[in-house]
Amino acid sequence: MELSDILDENIIFPKANYTSKEEVLNGLADLFKKEGYIRDTQEFLQAVYNRENEGVTGIGNLLAIPHGKSESVESPGVAIATLNSKVDWESLDDEGAQIVFLIAIGTENSKDHLTLLSQIARKLGNDEVNTKLLSAQNKKEIVQILTS
Repeated sequence: MELSDILDENIIFPKANYTSKEEVLNGLADLFKKEGYIRDTQEFLQAVYNRENEGVTGIGNLLAIPHGKSESVESPGVAIATLNSKVDWESLDDEGAQIVFLIAIGTENSKDHLTLLSQIARKLGNDEVNTKLLSAQNKKEIVQILTS
């Protein structure tokens, strides 16, 4: 599974005004539900919070990659939010998050989520990419940055 193959503008939210980790997760999970990626928002969010309890998903450099494996997932997806200001998020560098990639994976797709995590982390290990994402004005720009 390639990141470029599953990017969907319908689940990308640039310049979001979320003010907390919970708002980000709820907002992106609602996008998943609205677009048919998940059947049950609460069941999916429970899987995400269970994973959050295992260890930090903020990988530093204002980036967080929360994820959940749930039977509620109809099809794998990556919802993305770039935030107007950083929010408190447990992270390796204690700086919070301003770019969030929420990954939804079904329970039978465990290899797929590791592949996606790896691709996202590799792509966003570049400070220039993160800067471009934060300044992107629309969904098309975000997709272009991530696929170039």
